[in-house]
Amino acid sequence: MRRFLFAVATIMLAGVVPVPASAAPAGPTLYVSNANSDNISIFTITDTGDLVPLGNPVKTADQPRSMVLSPGGDFLYVENGDAQLVSTYKIDAGGGLTLLQKVETAGYPFGIAVSPSGDAVFVTNLNDPPSVSSFAVQYDGTLKPAGDPVRVGNGVLSARGVAASTDGRFVFVGTGDPFSLDPGELTTFAVGANHTLEFRSATPVGAGALGIGVAPGGRFVYLACGVSNEIMPFKIGDDGQLTSLPTASAPTLPVSAKISRDGKFLFVANHGDNSIGSKTGVRVFTIRADGTLRPVANDPTKAGDTPVWPALTPDGRHLYVTNEDDSGKVFGFGLSNAGVLKPLDNSPFDARGLFSMFQSVVVNG
Repeated sequence: MRRFLFAVATIMLAGVVPVPASAAPAGPTLYVSNANSDNISIFTITDTGDLVPLGNPVKTADQPRSMVLSPGGDFLYVENGDAQLVSTYKIDAGGGLTLLQKVETAGYPFGIAVSPSGDAVFVTNLNDPPSVSSFAVQYDGTLKPAGDPVRVGNGVLSARGVAASTDGRFVFVGTGDPFSLDPGELTTFAVGANHTLEFRSATPVGAGALGIGVAPGGRFVYLACGVSNEIMPFKIGDDGQLTSLPTASAPTLPVSAKISRDGKFLFVANHGDNSIGSKTGVRVFTIRADGTLRPVANDPTKAGDTPVWPALTPDGRHLYVTNEDDSGKVFGFGLSNAGVLKPLDNSPFDARGLFSMFQSVVVNG
């Protein structure tokens, strides 16, 4: 992986033809990034949970992977791993995408998060060195660098997941490698008035830190540790300091710590590690009032061979899971009030592309 200088180049694009769209979609819109196909697929979600393709997949720069929506749902920010870019898309009334900008990153981008107010985007750079970059969001949705990238961890373990606190005061970044037994860190940064980051603390965590989720109430943050096979909850103090809570077991190779909008459930994609007895699928945990987790079932619900990321509809009725392989499938589920997943009748759905990666699916609406 070649080294990039901490210079950020912005390329403004004009005359790009958006995905054809007319009236607003009948339901929420689902976006899937397909890294090996270099495209983003767009679907309308019907009332029954079926995925209906919306226009043709959108061609992208090399290796689209992690994505995040602006809080208002007007913009989609997409990392392009091999191209080492963040691409900004405008979302039209019909769900289609128009490319506005490409911004160079400081290294291979991995995780991406947006501030609750939508005025900043944060990107982790995997290595050379492990770091996190801040971008200010301009009036038109495009990104402008906010200071230099900030180094994360000891420089050995990679910078992975990133999340912002619900009040926008802090950003959390995990370090770890999915094939290393070395424990990582969950680093807390304070967000300055100009969106720059200042180190606050580093909390030891298990091996293989990946996805990070912050509970809607802002009191708790959760980290998926893929090598130690656990979800680690923490209580967030007023000053951003983290206090450890009892961990929850989540074998094998948990990738995500996705939380429902009502804060009731946490969803873990168990990717699996190809070992005998490796348990792949989606685990659901109930989030208790004290921040601890209770599993809804003993085993994960099957969701393909290499489930990598879950996304929930705003009403909490349906869950969708991408796979990091060449099956080209998105698995859909109905979600009960008790957190039980039931496969949809027409699931799995054609992803219209191959090899979805970390943070590869989002739902707008």
